[in-house]
Amino acid sequence: MKLTSISLVYKIAAVFSFITLISLLVYLTYNTFILNDQQYQNTEKLLIKEFYYNAIRNDKLYPGGQNIFDAHINPKLALLDSLDKNNKQELDDTVSALLHDLDQDLKTNNTMDSVFEQIKTNFQLGDDWEYALLLNRVRVNLTDDRKVEIYSPPAIKAGDQSTIQGMLGLRMGGNLEKLRKQNLVSELNVSSTEDFSYQVSFAIFADRKHRTIALLKLIAPVFLLGIFAIVTIIIIYLATYRNWIRQKRLADMKSDFVNSITHEFNTPIATIQVANKTLKSQQLVQENKPLEALTDVIQRQSSRLQRLFAQVLDITSMSGYAIQKEPSNIVNLLQEMVDDYRLKTSDSAVQIDYHNFADQDATVMMNPFFFTTMISNLMENAVKHNHKSEKLIKVELSEHGNNWQIRLSDNGEGIADKELKLVFQKFYRSASNVQSSLGLGLYYVRQCVIAHGWTIEVESVLELGSTFIIDIPKNS
Repeated sequence: MKLTSISLVYKIAAVFSFITLISLLVYLTYNTFILNDQQYQNTEKLLIKEFYYNAIRNDKLYPGGQNIFDAHINPKLALLDSLDKNNKQELDDTVSALLHDLDQDLKTNNTMDSVFEQIKTNFQLGDDWEYALLLNRVRVNLTDDRKVEIYSPPAIKAGDQSTIQGMLGLRMGGNLEKLRKQNLVSELNVSSTEDFSYQVSFAIFADRKHRTIALLKLIAPVFLLGIFAIVTIIIIYLATYRNWIRQKRLADMKSDFVNSITHEFNTPIATIQVANKTLKSQQLVQENKPLEALTDVIQRQSSRLQRLFAQVLDITSMSGYAIQKEPSNIVNLLQEMVDDYRLKTSDSAVQIDYHNFADQDATVMMNPFFFTTMISNLMENAVKHNHKSEKLIKVELSEHGNNWQIRLSDNGEGIADKELKLVFQKFYRSASNVQSSLGLGLYYVRQCVIAHGWTIEVESVLELGSTFIIDIPKNS
């Protein structure tokens, strides 16, 4: 996958994640606002309610309201009864006139302003509190269960969930403009079942002038903290993304550079080796022992340079996103490796034992070249770090659950506990390692394991030897 395609995928994922975070923050903030709106100033409303109840005990609407209602309604009870029986048209006119006079008198003699000022003073509510007092219903009870509506509020529209009956009455006092369920203090209904009596319903609302602003101030810290967290995440992402792009470009440049000079390196090395062999075959060199020794040095060092460069190339080729795999039989590959290494070490005191405990066909998807080079590195290490007169390498293949397990053991000098976690690091060399190496062997092994999606562990006891354990999933 090209860098531009990967970059596009990352950008799309980042935009989607950003939109998701913003949506989640808005959703949580909105729900927090609604919850606070429902519970806001509940304590203050309870105090107002209690004081208001005490102020209008045995009264209506506000202190003195009872007398106003009695003065306007009681003298008209007999007339209303007669008109309700005999003249509906004149009844409507009388009711309209009665409501008009009652409304004007109630507003003119409103004592609720002083009551609410006393409430604010007693409970230290502050000057930004306002109230609204509404008259919701006035109904007269006549004889024979007949009733006359002096005033009744309009019906609530179907589907209107934000309106309550108490919000639709006649305003008798107060400057609170926005009435809602949340700022309702109390709805009261004073009535009697006796003939020639009347029923009065009214409601009081109270709230701060700038309720919404106050609520926003309550949730502002949480909202700002969420914004800060999102901005921090974005900054970290951008920094990480830019660093990843830079590292990816550097890695691609390194890979391209190494690939481009492969031929240039291999050609002079091969030329040096051919020239050295030609020089070594000359009679003059064969008769001159010091000169022959120099040709041996050239041969050894050019071969060593070729091996080291090949190892670097292998590591570079494994640094990509995927390696080329093909079905390969682990049993056959290990057998070939063991046979080849036996031939290579036939003139030295190295014993190699291979045991296959797998009952099934051990075929998995892998890169055979990398696999054989990896096993070869482990065998080379087993010999290189073994100073005993008789060196033993044991290779075992077995089934371990859903994995094929390769165990490669030696009887070498072992690895100290403090170094077990370091042996796979790039360029790491043990302090006890007197061999000349770049510290890339085990790093190559680990890179190969990672590239294939396998796992590797190492167990070791000083002076007894080490065991490298590679687990290969059967379905890989």
